[in-house]
Amino acid sequence: MKNNQVNSMNLIDKIQRHGIAGSAKIALYKLKSKSGYTKWQFRHAPVYANPTPAELEQIEQGLLALGIELQDYAPPPVEFHTFKTQDWFPPDYHGGLNSGVWDEKLLEHWISSEKLGVMHYGPQDIYVDVAAAGSTWAQAMRVRKNINAYAIDLCEIGKAYRHLDYYRVENATATTFADSSVSGASLHCAYEMFMGQDDTKLIQELARILKPGGKVVILPLYMHTHYCAYSTPEYFGKGYSDPAAKEYVRLDCRGVPTSRKYNPLKLKERVLEPILAAGLRYKLSVLRNKNEFGKGIYCHFILEIEK
Repeated sequence: MKNNQVNSMNLIDKIQRHGIAGSAKIALYKLKSKSGYTKWQFRHAPVYANPTPAELEQIEQGLLALGIELQDYAPPPVEFHTFKTQDWFPPDYHGGLNSGVWDEKLLEHWISSEKLGVMHYGPQDIYVDVAAAGSTWAQAMRVRKNINAYAIDLCEIGKAYRHLDYYRVENATATTFADSSVSGASLHCAYEMFMGQDDTKLIQELARILKPGGKVVILPLYMHTHYCAYSTPEYFGKGYSDPAAKEYVRLDCRGVPTSRKYNPLKLKERVLEPILAAGLRYKLSVLRNKNEFGKGIYCHFILEIEK
C-alpha cells in the first residue's frame, strides 16, 4: 500500500474516532507542541514532575508517621512474564510495545487480577473494570474465562464496543449494579481522575455494590510529598483540580482535566478514613521489585479495599 493511501486511511480513522472538530483540535495541539508554542505559553506555570525515589521514601515515612501500615509486595516476575505471552491485549494497546508504557499497563492488569483472584471467578461472579475507556480487558475476561465482566466509563464507549451491552457509559459513583452483587473490581491508572468529591463518593458506592468478601484494587495509587494535581494545557487553570491541591501543568500529553496526587494526610482524610467509616477495610502495599518487570515501571503504591 502506498504512503498516501496509508495516510488517508489514518486520517479517516482519526475522524471516525474523534469527529472532525476533535481531530482538528488534536492536529492543532500537535502543531503547537512541535512549534514550541505550548511550552512558551505556559513558561511561567509550574510544570509537574513525578516523585523521585527519595521523595517516595519520604511519602512512605509520612504514611507510617500517621499510623498507616504499609505492606511490602514483591510478586514473582516469572509469572508476570508468562502473563505477557498470553496475548490478553492487542499489539496496539496504549501505543503498543514501543510506547514506553506497555509493560506498566500489562503489569497493572496482572497485579489486579492476582490480588482479586479474578482468573478463578465463575460465570456467577461480577467483575467490573472501572473507568475502562476502550480497554479490551472486560471482553477478554468474558470470551476467554467466561467471567461475568463489565467495563464502565463516564465517556462514550469506543466504536468497537458500543454493540456490547457489558460496556456501559456509567458514573462509577452511582452505578446500576445491584446491592451486594459485585465480586471484584479494579481501577487501572484511573482513580486519580475522579474530580471533586468523587474519590470519596466512589468509596460509598463500593460499600453498596460489593458482596461480603468482595474486593477492589486501585493501582497505581498516585501520591506525592504534597497534595497536588496536574492538568494538561487545555484544562490548566480552569478550575478542574481541587482548590486545596497545588495545580501543575503537564506539557507532554493532552486530554486530562485533572490528575490528583495525595499526600499522606489527604489520603487518610479523603480515602482511608471514609473506607473505614463505610464498614470496609483496606490494605496499602508498596511494589518493591518494580525493576524486575520491564521498562518504565512506575507503579509504587497499591490500594486494596475489601468488604
